[in-house]
Amino acid sequence: LGLVPSGMADIIFAMDVYLAADQLFDPDHKGRILALFRNPVDRAVSKFYYLQTATWERTYRPEWKDMGIVEWATNHNLDENFIVKKIVGKKLNDPVDIADLIVAKDIIR
Repeated sequence: LGLVPSGMADIIFAMDVYLAADQLFDPDHKGRILALFRNPVDRAVSKFYYLQTATWERTYRPEWKDMGIVEWATNHNLDENFIVKKIVGKKLNDPVDIADLIVAKDIIR
């Protein structure tokens, strides 16, 4: 893309670290990461309550409105290892293993 080599940007915000590392930076133009992580349990609870009322979202499910959070977390929450998957560049439905966790930890170190 040429943004980083151009020197025109002092800071770049990206939601997808893997994509930014792959598309923006290279060995001659390295970057530093400042990462803010939300507690995964807090994030899941917030998602549960949000999706009970967010009729405008494509992931809205009216059947979740009267469901308990334990049932939802056990049977319907597909965000397993969400942060690890994002950091190592996997899709949400891809499996992860201990090697992925080690890579993710090394990236954020």
